[in-house]
Amino acid sequence: MRSLLSTFETPPWLKRLPQPLIVGGVISGLAVYSFAIGVMFGSNRMLLGLALLALPFGLIVLTLLLYRFEWFVLILPLTALAMRPVALPAGNNSHLPISMLLTLALCGIWVLAMITRRTWQLTPSPLNKPLLALTGCFIFSTIWGAIWADPILDWGIMGNFRLAQFASLLSFLGLLATPLLVGRFIRFEWQIKAYLAMFIICGSLMTAAQTFSIDHIMLNDAGLWGLWFAIPLAGVTYLQPRLRWRWRLAGSALLLWHLWLAAIRNSLWISGWLPTIIGLIIMAFLVSRRVFFVLVLIVAINLAIGPGKHYIDQVVNDNIAEGGLGRLEIWQRNLSIVRQHWLFGMGVAGYAPYNMTYFRYDARSTHNNYFDILAQFGVVGFGLWLWFTIVSIRYGWRTFELAPPGILRTTAIIATAGWIAAQFSMMLGDWILPFLYNQTVAGYAYTVYSWIFLGLLISVRQLVQKEPLS
Repeated sequence: MRSLLSTFETPPWLKRLPQPLIVGGVISGLAVYSFAIGVMFGSNRMLLGLALLALPFGLIVLTLLLYRFEWFVLILPLTALAMRPVALPAGNNSHLPISMLLTLALCGIWVLAMITRRTWQLTPSPLNKPLLALTGCFIFSTIWGAIWADPILDWGIMGNFRLAQFASLLSFLGLLATPLLVGRFIRFEWQIKAYLAMFIICGSLMTAAQTFSIDHIMLNDAGLWGLWFAIPLAGVTYLQPRLRWRWRLAGSALLLWHLWLAAIRNSLWISGWLPTIIGLIIMAFLVSRRVFFVLVLIVAINLAIGPGKHYIDQVVNDNIAEGGLGRLEIWQRNLSIVRQHWLFGMGVAGYAPYNMTYFRYDARSTHNNYFDILAQFGVVGFGLWLWFTIVSIRYGWRTFELAPPGILRTTAIIATAGWIAAQFSMMLGDWILPFLYNQTVAGYAYTVYSWIFLGLLISVRQLVQKEPLS
């Protein structure tokens, strides 16, 4: 893509101004700017002073974004995986992660460029319509939920709910836009390899950090990080042709190490490791039906008469002891509220005020993305999500069938298997759309992992269609 800076040409009226007038205006502007900073700090308005002081740095970043737009899209996974402390304070102990801010900034510039050039720049894909429809539904449902809110809701107990709700809505819109952004600007095989390398390298560091209880602050080892580490690692290790055996052995050892950490040491966290196992099994199904049925047979025998039976019994009993069955009551309670707001739902995070009003002393989130979607966006939003899910899985399936052996086919299998497993994970937690009062807005940084790989499917499909069929 050409530099987006070329989109914004110098206005003709500015070219006609005399040079001394322009220089004088710049000097006067700097003088006023410096005076304003001094006044802010002198009157102890530190926040405004810091904001003014940071303005030139913001302009520098904006210029870099315009000149090197693709670079920022390329490092997008790294901002989510390994820049956890870099965030913007949003009050109430909440933070806006750098990955979310970068995505929104990139999308804003991209949309502005499309408006200025009067051109449609979305990569052709069947995912475009459901993603845009969900975007519109999320915005409309939030407005609808505010208009038709129950009059007896206790808003005082929610604090600054509307501001928090708006931040959460922005995070949802950023997630929906990520596949479109990645699919449009990741256009070369080396960029796809860079994405995979970021997830494998950072996932290796996360595995080591958790194994040895290393107290780190940079890595975002939460949500489905295990899924999006294990699936790319397995894909590169076993599906890449002409990979040397020493690398296959090293990848196998690393994968076994991670599975031990996830499923044995952290066995209580079912929503963390079960999607990974399902993703690996789906990957086997996509690659070879014979390997898939052998794996299923081994797992079935192990669970029926092997040590796996004791393991599953122990995990189930531990979860019941921790109150896992309480989710059934939460879902039933949630549905009782949804019945009164079933068409477009209650908007982003909208069922939280209802829980805090009607069940104040036992208000809990559903820990289930499907119930969240139904409550927040009603049957309309839920129907749109099902449409999007079916279209995305079919798209992934067709993409890996079309892709030739190599990194494109490997990435298509990784993204498709992982995305299907991510849909399953939605029954166990809000790992795809972070609920405001559970994961908080900061949950964007690790829920975006799944959306990044969905975007890679679009990139792979475009590269496949450009290659001559053998």
